[in-house]
Amino acid sequence: MFRTAPLVLIRLFTLPIFLFSLLTVTAHAEDASGKTPPVYIEIRPEFVVNFESDTARLRYIKTSITLQTDAADKALIEENMPLVKDALVMFLSSRTGDQVTGAQEREKTRIEATQDLNKILKEETGKEPVKSVLFGSFLTQ
Repeated sequence: MFRTAPLVLIRLFTLPIFLFSLLTVTAHAEDASGKTPPVYIEIRPEFVVNFESDTARLRYIKTSITLQTDAADKALIEENMPLVKDALVMFLSSRTGDQVTGAQEREKTRIEATQDLNKILKEETGKEPVKSVLFGSFLTQ
């Protein structure tokens, strides 16, 4: 009876150590591959901008935006957030009804927004840190 108790305790303490070492080995394997997981920066509050319309009636875009970047560039984007927000407002307000209607056109808008942001950030910082502009929601009225 006394001999099995220490064996049970050893097994109880060995399992967490084994799991921790397994996680550590997995993390080092990801680092060795050279790929780092992307970092996401959610921009708050949501954007509400009016955009160009063929009619006299004002039209609006309401969208939530998240930026995909690398961990090394996260601080750079956050430090320049006023510039990023301004660039996104100006970009979205320059869209036409045709450029924001339909999935294919919204995908083009997403790609062009990424390119536009990188262009502006490169002028300011010398880097193009935005990997992708992601729309969490995209409503037009």
